[in-house]
Amino acid sequence: MGGSRAIVRLAVAAALVAGLVTGRPAEAIPVSAKHVDVELVADTAAAVPGASFRLGVRFVPEKHWHVYWKNPGDSGEAPRIAWTLPAGLTPGEIEWPTPERIPVGPLVNFGFEGETLLAAPVAVAHDVAAHAALDLRAQAKWLVCNQDECIPGGATLALSLPVGTVAAPAAPAIAELFSATHKRLPVASPPTVRVDATAEGDHVQLAVRGVALTGGAPPFFFAADREALDPSAEQPVAREGDGFLLTLTPRTAAPRTLAGVLRVGDRAYTVATPVAMTSGSSDASVSAIALAFAGGLLLNLMPCVFPVLALKALSLVGLSGAARRRVRRHGLVYAAGIVASFWLLAGGLLAARAAGAELGWGFQLQSPTVIAALAGLFFWMALVLLDVSQIGGSIMGVGQHLTTGDDDRAAFFTGVLATVVATPCTAPFMGTAIGYALGQPAPMALAVFTSLGLGLAFPYVAVTWIPALASKVPRPGAWMETLKQLLAFPLLGTVVWLVWIASVQAGPQAVGAILTGLVLIGFAAWVAGRFRGIGARAAAATAVAIAALLAFGIRPIDGPSAAGARTAEGGIADAAFEWESFSTARIAALRAAGRPVFVDFTAAWCVTCQVNKKVALETAEVIAKMKQLGVVAIRADWTRPDVEITRALQEFGRDGVPLYVLYSGKADDPPSILPQILTPTIVISALEKLESVELRRSST
Repeated sequence: MGGSRAIVRLAVAAALVAGLVTGRPAEAIPVSAKHVDVELVADTAAAVPGASFRLGVRFVPEKHWHVYWKNPGDSGEAPRIAWTLPAGLTPGEIEWPTPERIPVGPLVNFGFEGETLLAAPVAVAHDVAAHAALDLRAQAKWLVCNQDECIPGGATLALSLPVGTVAAPAAPAIAELFSATHKRLPVASPPTVRVDATAEGDHVQLAVRGVALTGGAPPFFFAADREALDPSAEQPVAREGDGFLLTLTPRTAAPRTLAGVLRVGDRAYTVATPVAMTSGSSDASVSAIALAFAGGLLLNLMPCVFPVLALKALSLVGLSGAARRRVRRHGLVYAAGIVASFWLLAGGLLAARAAGAELGWGFQLQSPTVIAALAGLFFWMALVLLDVSQIGGSIMGVGQHLTTGDDDRAAFFTGVLATVVATPCTAPFMGTAIGYALGQPAPMALAVFTSLGLGLAFPYVAVTWIPALASKVPRPGAWMETLKQLLAFPLLGTVVWLVWIASVQAGPQAVGAILTGLVLIGFAAWVAGRFRGIGARAAAATAVAIAALLAFGIRPIDGPSAAGARTAEGGIADAAFEWESFSTARIAALRAAGRPVFVDFTAAWCVTCQVNKKVALETAEVIAKMKQLGVVAIRADWTRPDVEITRALQEFGRDGVPLYVLYSGKADDPPSILPQILTPTIVISALEKLESVELRRSST
């Protein structure tokens, strides 16, 4: 009798629960992809208004296959999940379990073998209607690999989840998966545990106090930032007091902060600590400062700087015969304009990166609005040189039209202009120096950028301060008027180049807006010249109005072009030879398949890149050699902002283009980095080395 009553009670309770939820259980649509099954799952059978639940993507790779952690290590790519949830549901950050070290030859990756869940908390608003059905979706992309090959995949995952008034447990297998995953999540270190990091020479010492070493696997630190540490480097451990000391190896320079997961035995702690710099790390800093100065010096030879340097040479002739003190002051003020501009660029870069933005050298030229403004500036300067415009028409006034008056302002703003036009170019040594600087504390970063600016200013300052050099400057004469007008044409050529960049970035609409602005600038110059009584203030107001109109015309299209943010700029000399668009997953798959890969990190606004393309990369002999060796050519177009390309550049310690990387057909071979200035001989020589290595392998 008592047993029958218990059964009835259970039946009634079950009926009540069924009525309180909806009568329709959670329904998921799993996806079977190559070597991995993927499914969207939740830790509840019903969402409750005002509460929260966990939603995750479940990966079940085949035996000996794996997916990756948020920092995949030496190679690979982390899964990416984009949620599409109904109104009233707010997802949180993905909770990453503690990863495993996965050796692949000499490389080490971080990831997960076996069943893995990447979940995030989801808050449900109070006003979500009960007894509704929630259509949950996630766009998932992943890379699944074994020791020999990698296969990218992606799918839209769906889950239908009812809304009830009380929580209901998920299916036992799913509930167990969430429980097991929760145990694998790193936890915040307790107050008794202290972690400090110090840069010493080429390493970072991680001092851990309050954690005793236990048997089993030695401690290991998984850096959250892929660029912070070398994943394949050993992490020697030494006991010290009530804890231990872990020696870490940075990828390039010591990072400013160290964030990640510290695994000690069967425990894992989240770590975020600043890295203290010691005198032992000064050698790298001195080298970076020296490289920056050399890079700035060589920047004077880059084609993008020529128009401004030509103007400065003209102004130097105008100063010939002036008092030595005045000439020297002019050189110093010009240098001050350059250095101040580099400080402004450095400050903007550091602030943006601290806020989480993925930016690098030349970032401002990824904006069509900036490109339009520069086109207007250079067009107006050309009109001044051609005597079409009388606004700021003296030789000393060229390039500093923002003010009128004395020579100091003229020199300073010409230095500013030199910096602006220098950013499309990256000279040798610059990439390494800038990559180091952006990973350092602000004072060191500013020191590197200051050295870069001083290198750019040095030749002109040297001429103004060294009498022997100043004596070589020709005397002023009637010939200067002809030279002045001739210098307008490099500026007009720069305008054409800038308009072309805008067409790549934002399409024909941008070209139309810029050309309209240039016509208006020409009209304003004509009015100022025809009606001299307009006055300097009215002319300045006209220039401001035109600039505002130009910015207004570009703003609606200051986004990815219709062709997409990753259009492969430029053509190719051989129509049968195609460049692929950049993808880290594609590169990983090609390397795993034994295919050699050449990657061209480029941008339409990078003058050095365009010269290298025409002079070396698109020549018949280079293309023939690539086709002969079966090299897959990939173009990483950074004309518009691209986070994946930015991160790939940072992997090589670079924060700007150009960068040329050649991977052999063996996954365990390190990539070859080609020089920033290319010739066909340089590229073919690198390809022939790849060929000779392969021949030696096959002979053995």
